[in-house]
Amino acid sequence: MQTFSGCVCIAQARIIAGFKRDSHICTIAFQPSQSRFLRLCVPYVQGRSPIIKRWSVFDFDGTKETLPSIDTRDESWDALDIRRRSVDLTINEKARLHKSILSNYKYEAEVNSAKKSIGILIPEPKSLRFQTIPLSPHEPKDQKKLERIAHMNEQGLWFPSFDVKVEGKYRQDGRSKRFAKKLLAWDVYEALRKQLDPFQQIYKFRNPYMITGNTSQTRNGFMVIGVLSAPDRMIETCAINQQLSLV
Repeated sequence: MQTFSGCVCIAQARIIAGFKRDSHICTIAFQPSQSRFLRLCVPYVQGRSPIIKRWSVFDFDGTKETLPSIDTRDESWDALDIRRRSVDLTINEKARLHKSILSNYKYEAEVNSAKKSIGILIPEPKSLRFQTIPLSPHEPKDQKKLERIAHMNEQGLWFPSFDVKVEGKYRQDGRSKRFAKKLLAWDVYEALRKQLDPFQQIYKFRNPYMITGNTSQTRNGFMVIGVLSAPDRMIETCAINQQLSLV
């Protein structure tokens, strides 16, 4: 067992429940003292707020012994005890956190090469586009998802009958490239569940960047777990310029 102190929740995936695992929220945390990303599953109980949400500061005891055998990702931990701190981050503290997070920026190919499972994607301003894609009972690839929907509905949990995709452009080595990824951000799905439009708010972000993660089964394919907005000029100074200095 290992104790992790002063962690900050920076992104959370939609609520999910499997046939062998209770409902939970896959959570990405950042530990500023070690400048590292961590992944843990936060239990979710119907009708209650999760133990932690974005920007929550918390400590936890983690182990790898009870992780599924397939999950050998360095950043993954099974949280035995999560202890939320009674702390509200100030604007300056959040700015310092953004700076520390962005200093870990690498191109996705570099993240794959280093066998990391959490990364950062920086889209070009105004290039983001979102769309919902309905699941089809006639598509074999959607059938397992539809079975999961039925299973979660039986538990009173909302799980959408559609996927959300985000598309856009990013720059690498001076060139503009396109990307298309599945979006799993919990806050987006919560807004959709409440029949609100979460995308218009993201479109207003002046400096968006994305926290990405892969799965234990597919290590070289990343999905977007959360969309953050950095203070002005921070992406250029803490991520882009650093990346250029590495080339």
